[in-house]
Amino acid sequence: MDTMGEVAKPDARIDGNGVLVSAAVMTVIALPLTVVTLLQAPGIPVDGGLVAWLSVLSVLLHAAGFLSRWTPVVAFVAGSALMLVFAFTTIPGYSSAAMLPSCVAYLLLVWKMASDGGTRRSFGALAVGVTGAGLITTVDALRQDGPEPLMLLVEGGALVAGIVAAWALGALSRLRRLAAAERAEERIRLALAEERNRIGRDLHDIVAHSLSVMIAQAEAARLTAGTPGSDGELERVAETGRSAMQGLRGMLGVLGNPESQPLEPVQGIDGVPALVARARSAEHTIAFAVRGEPRPLAPDAGLAAYRVTQEALTNAIRHLTAPLSIEVDVEWREREVAVTVTDDGGQGTDPHTGAFRGGTGLIGMAERVERAGGTLEIRRSVGWRVRAVLPIEASS
Repeated sequence: MDTMGEVAKPDARIDGNGVLVSAAVMTVIALPLTVVTLLQAPGIPVDGGLVAWLSVLSVLLHAAGFLSRWTPVVAFVAGSALMLVFAFTTIPGYSSAAMLPSCVAYLLLVWKMASDGGTRRSFGALAVGVTGAGLITTVDALRQDGPEPLMLLVEGGALVAGIVAAWALGALSRLRRLAAAERAEERIRLALAEERNRIGRDLHDIVAHSLSVMIAQAEAARLTAGTPGSDGELERVAETGRSAMQGLRGMLGVLGNPESQPLEPVQGIDGVPALVARARSAEHTIAFAVRGEPRPLAPDAGLAAYRVTQEALTNAIRHLTAPLSIEVDVEWREREVAVTVTDDGGQGTDPHTGAFRGGTGLIGMAERVERAGGTLEIRRSVGWRVRAVLPIEASS
C-alpha cells in the first residue's frame, strides 16, 4: 500500500473543480483548433472520413480530461490508448496525429495522476508519457516524408518536456498537500498534548483536594475515636478515598491510552435536542423549547452551548432526588443565543452524591463560555438555574 498516496488522495478532492475548469478551457480552445488544423492540412480536405475519425478521437480525449476528476486511473488508461491511436495515425503532408492541438489534454491526465496517485502510479504515468513521446517521434521519423533530423529532435524534446513539466507540477501539488496534512497533524498533536497537560493539572488539583479532605476527616476521626460519631467520620474518609480513586482511574485511563477510542466530531448546539432526548427517563421529565430563528455559531460557541447543557443536565440528574422536572430553553436573539437549564429541585439533594453540585464541571463550563466570548450565570433558589449567553457570528 502506498501510504503517502493514501494520505494525499482525500485532500486532492479540493482540486476537483480546478480539473473540470482546466478540462473545459482545453476543450474550448484546443478542439476548434484541431478541427481547423485538419481542414487546412495539405491532402486532408478531400478525405472527410479521416477528419471525422480524428475529430471523434479528439472529443473522447477531452472527455477523458473531465473523467479524471472522479476516476484518474481509468481516464489515464483511456487517454493513453487514444494517444496510441493518434501516434499511429499519419496525416498526409502534416505530421503524426498525436501532434494535434487536442492532444494537449493528455497533459492534464498526467498531471492528475502525479497529483492524486501514489508514488508508483505517479512514476508509472511519467514512464508511460515519456515512452509515448518517444513512440510519436519514432513514427514521424519512419514516415517517407518525415521531417529533418533537427526537427525530429525538437519535436521529441518538446514532447518529453511537456510530459515532464505536467508530471512535475502534479507531483509538486501532491507534495504541498502532504506537507499541509503533516502540519495539520502536528497542530492536532500539539493541541492534544496541551489538553493532556491541562488534564494532568486538573488531576493534580483533584487529588490534592481529596487528600486534603481525607487528612482533615482522619484527624477529626482520631480526635473523636471511641465516641458515637467516630464511625461516621471514618466512613466519610473511606467514601472520599473511593471517590478520588474512581476519578483517578478514569483520568489515568485517558492519559495512558489516548488512542483507545477514535476521535469523533465535536458536538455543537445542533446536538442539544438529541442530548435532551437521551437524558429523559420515567423519573426525569425534561421539557425542551427553541425560540427565535437559529443561526450559525462559531465552533467554540456551539461547543460551549452543548457542554453547558450537558453539565447542567448531568448535575441535576446526579445530585437531585427523583422525580425531577427540568426545562431546557434555547433563545435566539439578534446578536446572541441564550441557553438556559432550570430544574425544580426534585425531592431535594441526593444523599449519596453529596450536597454541593460544583467542582471541575462548573469551572470547565465557565472556561468554555469565557473562551467563546460569552457569559455564564448560575443561580440557586428552589432548584438550580444555569444560563449561558453566547455571541452569534458577525457574518451570519
